[in-house]
Amino acid sequence: MEPLDRVVKPKTKRAKRFLENRAPKLTENTKNAMFIKGGNASSTVTDALKDIYALKKPFAVLYKKKNITRPFEDQTSVEFFSKKSDCSLFLFGSHNKKRPNNLILGRMYDYHVLDMVELGIEKFVRLRDLKNSKCPEGTKPMLIFAGDAFDLSENHRRLKSLLIAHREYQVSEGLYYQSVVDDISVLVNNQVSVDL
Repeated sequence: MEPLDRVVKPKTKRAKRFLENRAPKLTENTKNAMFIKGGNASSTVTDALKDIYALKKPFAVLYKKKNITRPFEDQTSVEFFSKKSDCSLFLFGSHNKKRPNNLILGRMYDYHVLDMVELGIEKFVRLRDLKNSKCPEGTKPMLIFAGDAFDLSENHRRLKSLLIAHREYQVSEGLYYQSVVDDISVLVNNQVSVDL
């Protein structure tokens, strides 16, 4: 039995509060995400991970060291990191000859991989190169999905669900026009690819 799998009885008040915070609740906490850099990560992948981390910052953990793992072949290391940092979402970045500038979006349930989607970066502009690159911490972006494929194709529906899960913060009752600071548009062109 692994040390993380056994039932732990708290010995201090701090440990008791930690375990109560991790226990199931009627209303979910905000989902935390972890950003993992693969063994061979290019500068494009590293910059993309840092920029997405900056947008999700109060609810994210960034692993800066290279982790030699392949989530589609062996999920144990991703599940270990998930349990260690109490994260239910992950973004894994890697780079190799067959799959250059590769990102893997994933979702966890009970610290086990639920589903993953593999995406490739073709054209990337860093956040600091944009004119208005400063975005207040914790802002809620407006997600816009354009294209019929998000309603018709099961793969696109899963991608839409994963992207919403990764950008989801606390659910708000209403929307004020002045409060919309940024938006993320996801477009499906006539080919198989998806433009973000």
